[in-house]
Amino acid sequence: MEAHEIIYTEKMKAVIRDDAQFLFLLGSTGCSKSLTANIKFMKQVFQAPKEHSQFAIICSTIKVAEKLIIDNPDSFYNMFSWHCSKYNSSSAVGGAHFDFQGLHGVKKIYLAGADDKNSYQQVLGMNLSGVWLEEMSVLHIDCLREVFGRIQRKQGGKLIGTSNGGLPTQEMYTEFINHAIVQYPETVPVVEMEDMMQDDSRYHYYHFNFKYDAPHMTEEQIEGLYRTYPVGSFYYFSKILGCRGFQDGVLYAKYMTNDLIVDYDKINSNALEEIICSVDMGTNNGLDDTKHAKTIASIVGFSRGYQRVVVLEASVIPSNDLDTIVKEVDAKLYPYWANYYTKLTKIVIDYGDSGGMLVRSWRNKTRLRNVKVKACIKTGKVAGESKAINLQSRAQLKCMLIMNKCLLWSSRAIESFNAHKRILSTPNGEEMEQSNINNDYGDSLTYTLTENWVKVSNISKRRK
Repeated sequence: MEAHEIIYTEKMKAVIRDDAQFLFLLGSTGCSKSLTANIKFMKQVFQAPKEHSQFAIICSTIKVAEKLIIDNPDSFYNMFSWHCSKYNSSSAVGGAHFDFQGLHGVKKIYLAGADDKNSYQQVLGMNLSGVWLEEMSVLHIDCLREVFGRIQRKQGGKLIGTSNGGLPTQEMYTEFINHAIVQYPETVPVVEMEDMMQDDSRYHYYHFNFKYDAPHMTEEQIEGLYRTYPVGSFYYFSKILGCRGFQDGVLYAKYMTNDLIVDYDKINSNALEEIICSVDMGTNNGLDDTKHAKTIASIVGFSRGYQRVVVLEASVIPSNDLDTIVKEVDAKLYPYWANYYTKLTKIVIDYGDSGGMLVRSWRNKTRLRNVKVKACIKTGKVAGESKAINLQSRAQLKCMLIMNKCLLWSSRAIESFNAHKRILSTPNGEEMEQSNINNDYGDSLTYTLTENWVKVSNISKRRK
């Protein structure tokens, strides 16, 4: 493609004119997100003042970065080749880079891959004035956090990020994109707007999709793309609609909407009939290790008549020492014990391989008098119930409560809410055991529900 062949839409022109510090270009595949980022990034580099001399383009791997910029005839490196020096692929002296002749001197543009921590940290260690992050949804969150931190600290620093849709709970959304001010909101699908808080003016968000942003594509091409992936699949959401979507096989995520989250300060705690704390004991390999089991404490309230269940608080207890765990759980429970003495009825513990010794020890260590400490109920037959408690029925109960808006999460239990969006399903409809923190949040909540199995599962008596 030659520069004069580019078809500029009004949205593309707006991005190129936009002077926000952080620009997010998200949406469907083939809708000119990367092409727009190309032109916008080149403009920033070209106009950068003399003291701004270092820039970076970061992709999932260095090979992807080279294909995007060096090998791609539609990149600014090739469309405006007279501004660029020969690409130096050597990893020495700062890494792979080329020079760009700007209005106020020569600028160095480095290429890096987010898969190589040493590589991208070497680049980020420089005095970068601008960064282009390509396909943010596949970049490591540590890389994103470092880039955002450095650009925020840089006077006049700018960032452009592109991506197809990712998982709604990905940190790229929750920590950055969801806070952006939406541009052209009338062109943004409803599912994208639901999570946008729009509370940070430094961030601007543009959504690109086939309806508004593909003048270069024929109707037949667009129709063919719509038929590429099954409707409702993750790739259909991500690539075709350009929206955040749900990983194939998720158990609860499709039913979990933001109206299930309630402001903690607006909860009428006096209307709660019972409060239970459940502790799921994990190995605790450090807070940074999110792949392995954690000790999770969930404080769950049941409304009058057990019509609603609300997760009041849920958090990681980062210790392997029983005394410390008991002390921290007691500290979280003390306000409930002090203010709603008889309503806080029990602490239930999944003790794993520790046996009843852990429960007996906990009873001796807690300072919360008259609060029962017991082992959790995992499986079994409940008197008067035809359906036994097992892995499948436990998941079915949660689905039923979520779908009927009877299971809520407070603003102090967002991590539990997000974890349930990530829990996968087995072919039998059980929570898939992956021995990670998502399962820990899931189990911790489940054990409060099994304590009141009959009361919360009797949907026929539930008020609408």
